[in-house]
Amino acid sequence: MEPLQTLSQTEIQNPTPTEQTLTKLSRCISMILHPLTIPMWAGILLMFGNTIMATLPINIKWFFLVVLALNTWGIPAFCIGMLRMFRLLPDLRLIEPRQRLIPMLIVLLGYISCLMMLSDVMTAFLIRRFLIAAIGCVLVGLIITPFWKISLHMISIGGLLALLCALHTAGLGQLYSTLLIFIILAGLLGSARLWFGSHNLAQVVAGLAAGFIVALLPIYLTTTIHRWSLSFSPL
Repeated sequence: MEPLQTLSQTEIQNPTPTEQTLTKLSRCISMILHPLTIPMWAGILLMFGNTIMATLPINIKWFFLVVLALNTWGIPAFCIGMLRMFRLLPDLRLIEPRQRLIPMLIVLLGYISCLMMLSDVMTAFLIRRFLIAAIGCVLVGLIITPFWKISLHMISIGGLLALLCALHTAGLGQLYSTLLIFIILAGLLGSARLWFGSHNLAQVVAGLAAGFIVALLPIYLTTTIHRWSLSFSPL
């Protein structure tokens, strides 16, 4: 809580133009790379990036994006907004760790719902892998949050970096440039969370590491097994 109090004092004491600019930039990147938007970024990169899903018909791509948007962003955002409207959530910034538990459960249900909707769609296997990894990330956040305010922003971006690494190393996509861009964005996001005083350095680094490790294992293992199965399948 001390960093948050420091930021509040800075705002009260007429911040300089540079501080105002940094605050606006930090707010912007925190919104663009919000945990609710990460699944959409993953879907866009999977279907419109240089991956094996890029050859899918455009109507199939848009169907997948709509399913992702509805289950991982639209419905969770609506439910969280309703909680705030009825004052069941005191603040959408979720400053206190325990305030984040119910929204995280809502997000978890959204991921599970999306996974179930795509469970029988063969061409969505990469999306399913990411959703399984995302569910793991949310569960880690749920376990740690009551005891320590780990950065959910960094867990989410860590999971996305794991997806990009797994696709590249498993030969299911050529995403080297995209990976470098998102590594830079992850650094900017971590800096933004520190600037706001939302987390300390340990919480930011731990969030990134936890998201990356938890997401990398299921994504890499399942994509590697899928690639091997294709290579050894009879003609």
